Order: sequence, then C-alpha cells, then structure tokens
Amino acid sequence: MLAEIFGSSNVGLIRQDNQDSFLIANLETGDIATIAAPSMVSAHTAPFILVVADGVGGAASGALASSIATETLLAELHRWWHKVPKRDRESIAACLRNAIDTANRAIYQKAHGAPQHHGMGTTTTLALVVDSNVHIAQVGDSRAYLIRGGSVRQVTKDQSFVQRLIDAGRMTAREAEQSEHRNIILQALGPEEKVTCDLYHEKLESADFLVLCSDGLSNQISAEDIAGITRGAARPEEICAALIEEAMHTGAPDNVTVVAARIRSPEADYLEVLNN
Repeated sequence: MLAEIFGSSNVGLIRQDNQDSFLIANLETGDIATIAAPSMVSAHTAPFILVVADGVGGAASGALASSIATETLLAELHRWWHKVPKRDRESIAACLRNAIDTANRAIYQKAHGAPQHHGMGTTTTLALVVDSNVHIAQVGDSRAYLIRGGSVRQVTKDQSFVQRLIDAGRMTAREAEQSEHRNIILQALGPEEKVTCDLYHEKLESADFLVLCSDGLSNQISAEDIAGITRGAARPEEICAALIEEAMHTGAPDNVTVVAARIRSPEADYLEVLNN
C-alpha cells in the first residue's frame, strides 16, 4: 500500500490559543510533520503513524499536554519498530498500549512537578498503519473515520458522557449531537496515574481515506459531510483545507485539527499515470 498523509490545524473563531497537536511520521524514513511544521508525508511499504491530540486544562497546559503526547508516542513507536522484530496483531496491540501508558505517565509526572499545569490532559487518537492494516488506540473523544467508496464509518467510539448514555439507550445519537454535555470526556491522558485505551483494527483497501480529527471538527460537521468533502477534495492537503474551511463556516468555537491519509495500491497509481 502507498499513502499520502497531510495534517492541518486552526485555532478556530472563538479560542485565543490552539491546544491541539497532530503528528504524522514515516517510522522507516523518519519523515515527520507536526502542527509547527506541516508537510506532506508519503509512505510506501514502511509503516506510518497519525496522531491527533486535543489538550485540556488551560491554554498553556493543554498545548503542553498534547505536545508531550505526540512526542512520546512517536518516540515509543519508533523504538518499537526498530528494536522489536515480532509485529503480529498481538504485539502491535501491546505496543500501542505501552505507548499510551508511557505518554500518560509523562504528562501525569509533568503536571505533578509543575503546579501551574496541575490537572492538564489531552485526548489522543493514534493510528498505526502496517501491512495494509490500521491499528488504532484511543483515549477521549477525538475520532478516526474510514471513508470507502460511497460510505463513511466512525471507527472509534468516543469515551464520553453522552456516548455512555447512547450505549445505555438513554439518548439517541442525534440528541447527543445537540447535548450541552457532549464535551464531557470520561478519560484523558495525564489527569490520572492510570488510563485505559480502546483499541480498533481495520483492513485497508486501495482508494480508502483515513481521517483523524479533534472534536472541533466532529462537533461541527456530520460524518456524512466529512465523507462528502473528503471524496470531493481527494488529495490530503485539499481535504484538510476543505474540512477546516467548512468548520469555520459553522462558527468553529473550538480548535479544529484534521489529519487525512489517502491509501493507494501501486497498481492504482500506475493506472492513474497511464490514464493521465
């Protein structure tokens, strides 16, 4: 599988500071893109990671927490890729859990060593693509969507108060979208010494799109609209720009962060070149 990945972030129309972070990295080549240095990252057979983190706990604290998360996750996954030869589904799951636990400890310890950052935390959605499979670890309510053909699916499930009510049959998804409690998350990296991540796995196909985003996007735009914009834009940098622009049109009360990956097979790329 081949992939082109791009990320972008915007402070939004209400907030004064951007507490979000994102990271894209090719673990083999070392190519990296971040919120401070956005760029296109390409991957061929090498594994790559996508991370979106939405900080909480005040402007400086939230931004610090989300940046610690992305940096720590990259360091742990880079070490794993170059030092651990066994890479089956079970070992990948163990790697993702360990990376999340390590990032949680780093933020927790930083907060306890600096009173001004007490209670800081961050959501984290981490996607690792290896051998045409995407493995996702999530804490909080940032999301991962898979767009395939004419359909979209939210791969992750929010660790949120309203999602728990939906699961209990006490609230519909539509009611949750309008709820004043929709921003209450049940977990984040940092506030507690221990954290539990949810793991997901999907087999990727050529022409798939992966979209990771903070709730600054998902609270403003429906999954169907995200899919429509993604299919219409096609290239990752265009997808990110179009999604953020749409969020801005809706008022963008929060920071908006998007990472988009376009998955291609070598055969599809070859045919595209021939047709052009």
